[in-house]
Amino acid sequence: MQKFTYRVPRYTVDLPVRLRLDGQSITGRCREISQEGMKLEAAQPLPSNFCGVISLSYQGVALDIQARLTHNDGQQDGLKFVFASETERDAVGRLVSRLSTAPGQSGPVLVD
Repeated sequence: MQKFTYRVPRYTVDLPVRLRLDGQSITGRCREISQEGMKLEAAQPLPSNFCGVISLSYQGVALDIQARLTHNDGQQDGLKFVFASETERDAVGRLVSRLSTAPGQSGPVLVD
């Protein structure tokens, strides 16, 4: 029997993001988001052990959430959200829900 692994839907977006790490601030653009993490184009390369706070907002939903680097494909960094509480998880869910119904959003992105 073949085992299938399912991913949560990802949505293509273009949102400004600020990352904070050890008193340093890095700007970037969120290009894809899901309830588990995001793809980011940063203004400068992230350290391979990046674990810091991400700040982003959309239509009145503002988030400051811990995230860690999971991979880098040269142009984009994959970040996984590190939830400290169910409240944070719910806040990300609300943000993703708003983004998924934004004008021009054609639906989730299918990714391998």
